[in-house]
Amino acid sequence: MPVLDRKAILRREGRARIGGHAASPSSARAGDLAQEHFLREYPPRRGIAAALYCALDGEVPTGRIREAYLAAGARLYYPRVTGRGSIVFFPHREGDGWETGPYGIPEPPIPAGGKPHRGGFDIVVVPGVAFDRRGNRLGHGLGYYDRFLGRMPERVPKVGLAWAHQLVPEVPVDPWDVPVHAVVTEEGVIRVADPSGSPEP
Repeated sequence: MPVLDRKAILRREGRARIGGHAASPSSARAGDLAQEHFLREYPPRRGIAAALYCALDGEVPTGRIREAYLAAGARLYYPRVTGRGSIVFFPHREGDGWETGPYGIPEPPIPAGGKPHRGGFDIVVVPGVAFDRRGNRLGHGLGYYDRFLGRMPERVPKVGLAWAHQLVPEVPVDPWDVPVHAVVTEEGVIRVADPSGSPEP
């Protein structure tokens, strides 16, 4: 079966699992556990630049990660859609507002005279529909993160955040798909590569 068709089937199944998890009474505790595992593995440090995102309904939440990183003095950047298949990252601090993006996802406003942060990230947290234990990732099919991650130096830790049920035996890949270095779930951390440990400023 062609990769495109295999991806479509896996994406449909993955979205159904994520949607079902949103209504689960245990999802809040599981979300806390996933974020706790993330923060132990990738503790925030003053001055580092981290790319984060606002989780969709049913995804592992990112609020506790945000709070911990801001409290430690880290610099957070969130994605903003700038065109089909293209995202850029802008800073977002405590008290900054949000704008609703084209897919209903909260996005950072463009600061007056501000330019997007295009490089120099110390860690990138990545959403996905499905992951496997080799770090392969299936997104929503528009290629936003693959294009962004393709410009990242290999040394920058790229970390998938997901529920354990989003782990599958194999994610079909195309040549342009970019794997992550680790996947964090409510059950723990799956390190599929060894970038350099916790990000340093």
